[in-house]
Amino acid sequence: MDWISNLPNILLCQILSNLSTKDSVRTSALSKRWTHLWMDVPALELDSSNFPDDNEFWGFFDNFLEFSQGLGIKRFDLVYNADEHIHEDFVERIDDVVKRGVCHLTILNELDVEEELVRMPLSLYSCRTLVSLNLYCVAFDAPGLALLSLPRLKTMHLEAVKYDGKWLLGAFISRCKVLEELTIVTDHGDGLEVVLVGSKSLKIFKLKSMRSEETEEECDPTILIDAPKLEFMSVFDYHSKRFIIDNIGPFAKVDIDLTFKVEDVDSFGAMFIDFLTKLSTVREMIISARTLEVIHDYYEWELLPQFANMSHLHASFLETSWKLLLTFLGCCPNLQSLDLEFDSFPEPEEIKLSFVPQCFQSSLQFVGLKTPIRVEGTLSEMKLPILFLRNCKVMKKLMLNESFKNVIKKIRGLPKMSPQFQTVALSNI
Repeated sequence: MDWISNLPNILLCQILSNLSTKDSVRTSALSKRWTHLWMDVPALELDSSNFPDDNEFWGFFDNFLEFSQGLGIKRFDLVYNADEHIHEDFVERIDDVVKRGVCHLTILNELDVEEELVRMPLSLYSCRTLVSLNLYCVAFDAPGLALLSLPRLKTMHLEAVKYDGKWLLGAFISRCKVLEELTIVTDHGDGLEVVLVGSKSLKIFKLKSMRSEETEEECDPTILIDAPKLEFMSVFDYHSKRFIIDNIGPFAKVDIDLTFKVEDVDSFGAMFIDFLTKLSTVREMIISARTLEVIHDYYEWELLPQFANMSHLHASFLETSWKLLLTFLGCCPNLQSLDLEFDSFPEPEEIKLSFVPQCFQSSLQFVGLKTPIRVEGTLSEMKLPILFLRNCKVMKKLMLNESFKNVIKKIRGLPKMSPQFQTVALSNI
């Protein structure tokens, strides 16, 4: 400890800021010099459930704030589950933290908020130092557009947040001028009807639903995206009436697990055509079986857009989707890498080519197949690899999961169309 003790307090506090507050406090037992040093650390990490009762929790919190008056708080993490929530006291303390120049703020509320919402201070909506914001199960008031300004905020994660106004979240996003990463998790009763993701700086957008599927009437908010620099978009378990993409980056990567509540087939068809067309510029796509089934049910195949930029596709397919697979591959003329997951084996008679997709002839080099593991081999286990080996002219590698282990030797001995072919291998894909 001698060389550490010779360091100035400012460096020691930087070291302690990399520890949890609990471990930082423990260093006070090292020597008299360390007794109060943890209170000079510009970071505070609290979990109210780690204290015997509310009095102990608030007492510790207040002592830190009082002792460190004038000290900036760069990082503040709070897991909040007090026995009794007093709105004014809570807001006053969080307001103190925000006004001390907080850069990284996390508040995870574990209270039952149906009775009384855990709200944020107005100072949060105009915090000029905030760089990252992570909120769970709290409430956003409508502070007025004049107060909304987060000029340094780059990362924002909002989960099960309740909004006082259906347009509040869109306005909030638009006032984050350098926002690069946004995660939204919708929940029942969040007050959202429409989410406008309008940002000229946004690079990563993740969307997930926690809404209940108990009733067919409930669906997620309408999404409108205008983010010309977007590089990655993930949509998971989302069920909505409308999902509109006005603008995303021209070579983005997308992960889509999206279904729709269709009320009017004609208007839905027009919206869905536009949705797929705006996605047609993406470079990589992961698409769920449920989303592919929506395409199958509501889209005229001859009208599918060409995904000319797409080099990698990872698709999951249901039992009845073999024809769907071939048609979709026909829309990806420059595909280089393909990963396919089947929830069950296609029937052997289904595994055939009604036409040869363009990518089979000119670009597809890597193929991965994942099917359910069976004790005994089936004819389908041979026919799936055969289809690719005999029809892909430039394929280099075929990766198979454990379900093919009983037939891997036979597959390796099959003739290959591609003179560049290198290997057939088992993998944990």
